[in-house]
Amino acid sequence: MINGCIRGDTRMQQAFYYHFYPMLMRICIRYAPNREDAEQWVQDSFLKLFRNLDKYEAWGSFEGWIKSIVTRVCLDHIRRSNTTAFEVEQHTVTTDKIELLADDVPVRNEALQKYSGEAVLQLLKKLPEKQRVVLNLYVYEAYSHKEIAEMLRISENYSHWLLHQAKKTLAAIINTSHPKSVSHEQ
Repeated sequence: MINGCIRGDTRMQQAFYYHFYPMLMRICIRYAPNREDAEQWVQDSFLKLFRNLDKYEAWGSFEGWIKSIVTRVCLDHIRRSNTTAFEVEQHTVTTDKIELLADDVPVRNEALQKYSGEAVLQLLKKLPEKQRVVLNLYVYEAYSHKEIAEMLRISENYSHWLLHQAKKTLAAIINTSHPKSVSHEQ
């Protein structure tokens, strides 16, 4: 299929599109402010993928390579829509403070199990943009804080802090909607 896409075979490109569309949409919908933007970002991702398929080197996971490109397309859109999203607010967070945040705010799994995939997306949309982006990169894309810091041009400590704040905000939202069923105990 990849070779067919590289050759410009429209049937292979269509098969590629339909095969990977759900994965790309799952990624874009987590970053985009709304569904319309997510759909546009998916299209932009496919264009970038088709232009760069010949550059894929068969080491590592092909899906991992795709996810990396899609994530970067999303980050590019976020940067373009708000050029100061990460660069301007460079909080100073000390290493001592990060050590205190290491385990963050635990939330019992029973509370999270009550939410559908759509409800989880709605919870993520309630987060401030910076927190949502760092949470997505760390939790869903499995980037390290060092990698996140490089991608977003922020300090590693700020990445840690934003992740902590995102978890804290999500816990507060969950506690507000299910106060009796959620506890901050592990």
